[in-house]
Amino acid sequence: MKWSNRIQIITGQNCLHLVMHLLVIAALVWGWKHQALMQVSTILLATYAVIFVAMLVTQRISRLRPLGDFLEDITTTWYFGAAMLVLLLLSRVIPNPVILTAVGVVMVAGPAVVSLLAKDPVRRRQTGSRS
Repeated sequence: MKWSNRIQIITGQNCLHLVMHLLVIAALVWGWKHQALMQVSTILLATYAVIFVAMLVTQRISRLRPLGDFLEDITTTWYFGAAMLVLLLLSRVIPNPVILTAVGVVMVAGPAVVSLLAKDPVRRRQTGSRS
């Protein structure tokens, strides 16, 4: 068994995702150490937005669908981190903790609610005769 397969079995993530996690953590630590956390967070969020838009575009083109699926895995993996970075940046603009809490709850629970509402309802079969 290849070492990369063992890592994926143990962690549940492939090596590329693990490297991306480590790079983002390294960037955040570097930004914190050099008092550039806001700039680093802004760059990471801009990168996330570009990947998200690329995912939306590539999923609509049949030839690029495998790339779109890969980008979907990346955006799904990084959604929570991006939400936390948005809260960090908003905390510098909005000092009210109640508003920040509400925004945080909406960002974390929002995708689950949207996915539940977006599903097609199960159609019932009508039994019996109409009169």
